[in-house]
Amino acid sequence: MKSKGMFKFVISIFTVLLLLSGCSSKPSLDLVSATVEIRNDEGRLGGIGITSGEKKGEIIVPITLSYDFVLKNSGRKTIGGMEKLNSETYEYDDGIKVYIEPNENLQAVTKEVMGFNIYNEKGRKLAYLGIGETSSPVIERNQEGKYTFDFDLGALEKNPEIRLAPSSEQLEKLKEHAMDATLIVSVEGEEIARFDLSNLD
Repeated sequence: MKSKGMFKFVISIFTVLLLLSGCSSKPSLDLVSATVEIRNDEGRLGGIGITSGEKKGEIIVPITLSYDFVLKNSGRKTIGGMEKLNSETYEYDDGIKVYIEPNENLQAVTKEVMGFNIYNEKGRKLAYLGIGETSSPVIERNQEGKYTFDFDLGALEKNPEIRLAPSSEQLEKLKEHAMDATLIVSVEGEEIARFDLSNLD
């Protein structure tokens, strides 16, 4: 009877160790900072060249909804990789991918302000509006990675290349609700972290 009790005790310890090792092997990411702004910054974004009409040759700088995120690898292992370069997208298939998933309220606001959901790639293409992104495919242990998203919202003046941006009041409303979303982080199609942006201090 005594040996049976000891056997169960050993199994219990082994189970706990397995659970702990499983938890420790999962990547550990912290969201260090998250900000959003309405920008019209030529230095950061570049511009769109007008190819026809009276303004041919001029550069139009679009208004953008710009997110800046900083993630920190607080775990023991490197997250992401740079070994599988995709020749079509020029991105690393084994690298860190970051997505913004708007909640229902933000989707409704973007449709009201822009006429479509700007977080949907198909919608952006139909509206001829692009997105600029910068990212870090790898974050070493105890290091930080920066991720930015610049959603084009239109131009301040009429031109043949890009639609007009919404009014300043509408842009402000979009900015006010821009954090009603979740930031999702994945590596090779597997979600490794998510952060509720609406609950940030």
